Amino acid sequence: MGVSRLDLSGPKGRGIAAAVVIGIGSCVGFPTHAIAAMFDDAQQEDGLIGSEHPRIPEPMVFDLVRPLGSTRGELEINTLATRARDGSIEWAPEIEYTVRDGLALEFELPVEDSTLRQYKAAVQGTFRTGRSDRFIHGWQAIGRRAHSGSEVSGDALYIAGYRFNDRWSTLNMLGVRGESLTRDVKAHALINANVFYVVKSDLVLGFEMNSEVGGGRRHLVLTPQLHAGLTQNLSVQVGTSVSRERGKSTHRTLTGRLIYTF
Repeated sequence: MGVSRLDLSGPKGRGIAAAVVIGIGSCVGFPTHAIAAMFDDAQQEDGLIGSEHPRIPEPMVFDLVRPLGSTRGELEINTLATRARDGSIEWAPEIEYTVRDGLALEFELPVEDSTLRQYKAAVQGTFRTGRSDRFIHGWQAIGRRAHSGSEVSGDALYIAGYRFNDRWSTLNMLGVRGESLTRDVKAHALINANVFYVVKSDLVLGFEMNSEVGGGRRHLVLTPQLHAGLTQNLSVQVGTSVSRERGKSTHRTLTGRLIYTF
């Protein structure tokens, strides 16, 4: 008789694994709710499909702190990489954590080649009122400080997502960016608009538009993109961005984001 093999990939197997890990964690004093959230998050595939209910993907270039409606204890690390107009590589490793249901924090280190440029921190919340099986909304606040010098900037945004059906959804952000906050403040309007199509559970197609207007600046970035689940916890987003800034030539670049959810 052959030796039977326990399959931990299905719901029953994950339940057994969760019970074992929670039991061990409780013995050493690790918060059991955090362990449970990790297993729940793995089943929800938040690295690929964003908000919990309704399930709306996240944009790649201007990503959310955590999916709207995320639950306490969810943890994610990811990094965005893109080729800048001058040929340098811009990348930004970040860590995101949900401190309580619907409230998440993020810390990010924007880097150019091997030079640290900024420190970035963000907080995001989900509104409890007005939510439905198709609609979810929230807010996000971002602060940045230059690594060298005293330059400080910040963003404030309203976020709204809507799922039309099992395939189509949209997520949009509208807000303002303040630059030179320690001196003469310059304000810019921010618009992020996205439409997504779910091909299958581990494959999403999307189109993202980012626009920044104000202070004599007009900057538009269009990014068709593909989101693919590689494993239960690992996913990737790739796309080709086309950017246009007033007074400058059109620039095309390959952009990607690698995501790991715990």
